[in-house]
Amino acid sequence: MFKNLNSLLILFILVSCSLENDEINNKSSSLIKPNFSSSQSRYDCVLYKDKSLNSLEAFIPNFVNKAKDLLPSATLEFLFNQEKKIDNFSILYLDNQENFNVSTLAQILSEEGIDEVASCQLRDEIMLSSDIFIDNISINFTSFEVEFLNCEFNEGFNFGTFAIEVDTFLNLVRKKDVKYFAKFQQINNESNNFTWINYLSSAEEKGSLYEGWLEEEDSIKIQESFNAQSLCKSSASYKGYKVL
Repeated sequence: MFKNLNSLLILFILVSCSLENDEINNKSSSLIKPNFSSSQSRYDCVLYKDKSLNSLEAFIPNFVNKAKDLLPSATLEFLFNQEKKIDNFSILYLDNQENFNVSTLAQILSEEGIDEVASCQLRDEIMLSSDIFIDNISINFTSFEVEFLNCEFNEGFNFGTFAIEVDTFLNLVRKKDVKYFAKFQQINNESNNFTWINYLSSAEEKGSLYEGWLEEEDSIKIQESFNAQSLCKSSASYKGYKVL
């Protein structure tokens, strides 16, 4: 399985202690819930053949300015594929749950002419999103490397079973001296499916983290811990830019 996933698949969950899958631990861990502070929607887009990134760059400023007025608490990110020819991109819209309004975003995109630049499709699901920072210190990247992992908890496991180990994982990342944070996302608290998103500040720091990790003696234990808790069926990496 690991041959088919990006190497950060090994990274995101979780190190050190072996898991005890007994009834008491499962009951107590089920009480631990993620702190969903925002909601997220996503548009996946394809540039028209007669358009280029220059066309998209011309679209973005007015789009951002209008979004800033109508969605003042929103975060907007543009994600681009890692292929030589960049013709696919995604738009992530995040906002606190009280102000989240995907209809307003759709209106802004339409009024500013996204349909003249690219064909975009809104994903059906709206994800609840929780930020996970080292030492709870927030990081604000304007550009970043990002990786999405689509996963499912194995039977008997949930957010609580690996949240107990998150601090250990973050401590290890801290030792690598890289700028990193993650997002944990689900459709709802009861879902067995989740998305884990890795954020790193640059391709150089991503490479540094990978290289250092591959030299760790505990990598086999980490793989065993990962396999015990969840199965990730797909992963995708992008170059990202925060525009709002």
